[in-house]
Amino acid sequence: MDPVFDFFPGGELEDDEVDVEEVEVGGNSNSLVSTNADVVDIQDDTVVEVGENSLKRKLPPKEPKPKKERYRSPAWDHFNEIKEGGVTKWAECKYCKKQYRAESKKHGVSNLKAHIPACPLYPNRDQNGQQNLSFKPADGDGVNVVTHVFSFDDCKRALAEMVIIDELPFRFVEGIGFRKFCKVMQPKFSPVPSRQTITREVGAIHNFERGKLKKLLKGRRICLTTDTWTSIQNLNYMCLTAHFIDDDWNLQKRILNFCQVINHKGETIGKKIESLLLDWNIDGIFTLTVDNASSNDTAIKFLKRKTKDWKRTILDHDYLHVRCCAHILNLIVVEGLKDKNESILRVRDIVRYVRSSPQRLESFKKCVEKEKIVSNQTVCLDVCTRWNSTYLMLEVAVKFEKAFQRMAEEDSGFKTFFGIKEGDDGELVSFEGGETIELVGEGGQVRSHRVQRIPTKLDWKNCAMFTKFLKLFYDATKKLSASLFVTSNVFFDEMYNVEVQIEKLIANNDPLLSKMALDMKKKFDTYWGKGDRFNFLLYVAVVLDPRFKLRWVKFCYIKTKGKEVAEEMEKRVKGVLDKLYDAYANEGEVRVQVASTTPSIVVDEDCDDRLSLANEFDTYLEQEYSSVCSSEVDKYVNDLCERKDTPDFDILLWWKNNSKKYPILSQVARDVLAMPVSTVASESAFSTGGRVLDPFRSSLSPSMVETLVCTQNWLLSTVPISLRQGMDKVEDLEREILGNDASSEVPKDL
Repeated sequence: MDPVFDFFPGGELEDDEVDVEEVEVGGNSNSLVSTNADVVDIQDDTVVEVGENSLKRKLPPKEPKPKKERYRSPAWDHFNEIKEGGVTKWAECKYCKKQYRAESKKHGVSNLKAHIPACPLYPNRDQNGQQNLSFKPADGDGVNVVTHVFSFDDCKRALAEMVIIDELPFRFVEGIGFRKFCKVMQPKFSPVPSRQTITREVGAIHNFERGKLKKLLKGRRICLTTDTWTSIQNLNYMCLTAHFIDDDWNLQKRILNFCQVINHKGETIGKKIESLLLDWNIDGIFTLTVDNASSNDTAIKFLKRKTKDWKRTILDHDYLHVRCCAHILNLIVVEGLKDKNESILRVRDIVRYVRSSPQRLESFKKCVEKEKIVSNQTVCLDVCTRWNSTYLMLEVAVKFEKAFQRMAEEDSGFKTFFGIKEGDDGELVSFEGGETIELVGEGGQVRSHRVQRIPTKLDWKNCAMFTKFLKLFYDATKKLSASLFVTSNVFFDEMYNVEVQIEKLIANNDPLLSKMALDMKKKFDTYWGKGDRFNFLLYVAVVLDPRFKLRWVKFCYIKTKGKEVAEEMEKRVKGVLDKLYDAYANEGEVRVQVASTTPSIVVDEDCDDRLSLANEFDTYLEQEYSSVCSSEVDKYVNDLCERKDTPDFDILLWWKNNSKKYPILSQVARDVLAMPVSTVASESAFSTGGRVLDPFRSSLSPSMVETLVCTQNWLLSTVPISLRQGMDKVEDLEREILGNDASSEVPKDL
């Protein structure tokens, strides 16, 4: 008979008790479990006590539930907590550093979540969109396949930057061809922004880049250049450019403002510069480079008076004014050529004749081929008010002397125009200049023509000498007009070379060259005298060149002025450098000096005696050296000069590597070497302004012109530039401009 159990309706045992008698009646063959024994539960090893008539099992204790972790929003992965009193008060974006209130009981994280996709510096911006495959150039010849996400905002910004950098009109974005190109290139870029949208985007880019530049200039002492310009709108513009060396010892140039000014008066310019600097929060000017206009002297005096008490003013602005060296060189050369030498005039006449029509130029090229003259250059007509263009004209014309002579012999129009006849000795000569002859034109019309003279052999010889002499000034002007590398340290070398060459020409037997050199010498002394009219910071820049130092200044003055003058100049330059050093040391509140006490030396007992003796000798030398050099200036000046013949010497890299050795003097060098010696950096902005304000964009407001010119400069500052390639482009452009000017200029009497 089966054992009987009592069940709950649900099918479970009523309890864990079993009646012993019922088990026995059921005839269970198994032996009865002793009621006095202890039973061990094999499941959890808990001991169960057994009573007289029942068996009870003790359940295992329940494990405590783990505490639920506090939820933290993933938005905090992109923010840093800012705590006050142990409580999170603010959240700062890790990318753009923008801050939001973030108290847990008062503020949520919705503002943090909304900021992440809108953050301009978020690296994974728009990564939640549809990803596409694209090709990215890899190292070598291959390409990598990468994913990218289309962003309409990024495309719109890139389009606005293209308008700025490439100087395109705003209506360009509404052109049919451009919109068709966008549709084929990227159908998602729709609708293409209008000119009004791009205008607003240009303003946003300008404000963003201005904010970045403002942070970069904060706490710096800068060098300035400025110049004025009259646009096609007949409005006066002033360009203010900042020059400085950044923390990584790279020379930087930024256009701060390209703004309208009421007039060119000195006080007006001075007030405008002051207001612009205050707007930029700039509190330190090191130098201001301007041309030699008298109004600039007034502007400098005004700025000295107004900025003398600014926080970072050095030496009460005693050396604030720097005259444009390229402008002074121009005045010197013009003074020498003011008499309009006959030889130059005659060469200009025949060049004008050749360039006056395509037929004459083609005839001249045939003469060049017949004379077998190998040259890729072509004759160019100069601009009379620009001596450098006169140099370029003479440089090329001298090479084609034989071609001009052949054209005079074979071209009938050349003979008629210049009134050429054959002399007694067979040489071709022309009538005296000023004689008037009659020319018969088309239809039998008779008109008068003033006969010019062709160059003689003496004229060609004089022009060859002029070319050689003008090349000296041309090369010096190019070096001093550079803005992509340091120029303050090469100024003295170029001026010394110019002065020496002028002195040689004065002693020349040729009266023509001697007179020209005398006129140049007078103008040279007017601005620079015997060296005492230089801004002495230009001498300091030479001293801070480790290839020259103070020895070069003394050496050059000994050769030209004598030992007594050289020693006096050496003393004055050293005094200015010491004053600068003291001012920078006091500004840092710590005067760093070379150690004058003997440092302690720890020598290992097992160290070789010779090594120990060598260490003691090094200490002795340091002690002797320090007793003589009490400051960084003395230590630097007394050190050996670097080798001058090093072709790839980088002065900024040298100071970067030695900034720990000369901590204060390196700060002096940072400001002195950033000093430009010409205003070409500001004048070059006028070329940009002329392209921005072409006849088709003359309706642009002055504020928009400033936005376009400045923003273009700021955006291009991050583009790497090949210095040699840039100089070649400038030279080619200059020759091209001169050639275009010549081809468009036709004599009135032809």
